Amino acid sequence: MSLLTETMKSYSKQFDDLRGCKDLEVLDHPLPKPSMESQAVTPGATRLPFSDVYIKVKQRPLLLAEPATMSTQTADMKARIMYAQRYFGIIGMHLTVLLAGPFLFSWRNLMIGYATWCITHLFGITFSYHRQLTHRSFKTPKWFEYLCAWLGCMAGQGDPIEWVCNHRYHHLHTDTPLDPHSPYEGFWWAHMGWFADGAAAVERPMLDHSNVPDLTSQVFYRFLAATWFPQLLIRHALTQYFGGLSAVVWTLAFPTVWGWHVTFLVNSAAHIWGRQPYNTGDLSKNNWWVALITFGEGWHNAHHAFPYSARHGLEWWELDITWLLISFLRSIGMVWDVQMPSDKAKAAKRMPAHKLGAATKAD
Repeated sequence: MSLLTETMKSYSKQFDDLRGCKDLEVLDHPLPKPSMESQAVTPGATRLPFSDVYIKVKQRPLLLAEPATMSTQTADMKARIMYAQRYFGIIGMHLTVLLAGPFLFSWRNLMIGYATWCITHLFGITFSYHRQLTHRSFKTPKWFEYLCAWLGCMAGQGDPIEWVCNHRYHHLHTDTPLDPHSPYEGFWWAHMGWFADGAAAVERPMLDHSNVPDLTSQVFYRFLAATWFPQLLIRHALTQYFGGLSAVVWTLAFPTVWGWHVTFLVNSAAHIWGRQPYNTGDLSKNNWWVALITFGEGWHNAHHAFPYSARHGLEWWELDITWLLISFLRSIGMVWDVQMPSDKAKAAKRMPAHKLGAATKAD
């Protein structure tokens, strides 16, 4: 039976069957969702605390397919450069905050750093990278789209092409081995391990970006892909020159590190702990505390039920700051063609009451 149609396999069995696959087209077709019951009885699998998720760490790389849009040599060089940027950037930023932060603290710089995080992550990541560029949930004037995408680069999470590519694969392959960050391989893997792991970073197929032709066809996004890291280095140098080391720590490193972790909690915590009001067939959860610190991104089960929706907090009491921003911008004509699920669509996907109760026992 084909890997693309065989059901009732555990995540670990799916991974083992796919390991070494050289068929690039496997990325274009969703795998059946792994069986949680089969995963639970996999030898060596362990249960994540307070959840129904059983994990087993797997060895990378998974796919050995050659890239379609570049030579193997170019892909290898690009992968290693990307990994070096991630590795040294992550280590450097964390050490800067942890080692220098306590000695260079000032309330003024902390407030500037907090404001920086709000601007770059609300406008740049949740509004631009996620809801507009990845899912096309609404439209804006082109100049405003480009401005917000540039702010996303300043958040230190990569350029729009790479970010959108990974997130679209996440939705196509949610919680299967082709998902870039499934929690079936552990909290750390879903949180940061997926892009900090050297073996995974050199997997060539992900470098093709074949699922983002709407971005790769635009000169501006290709420019950001080539220059986002040098722009961050220039920003670092200017911050050092005008504000000193204290400003580097609290207005640059702190919002970047904080922004990484709150964003990545959507990949990790919001696929492990929380409620599942909608039947999505995956591990996505509505997690209220993740929603509070991510401008509404933690209503993740609702997002997976309706990826096209500009609103994630679908209940009146589910605070969704990004949706409030979208609503305000729509009221002044800066946003239009806003996508939302109908009441009929929500009713069709709503989890039956008896299953909802079972899904929330681990919360």
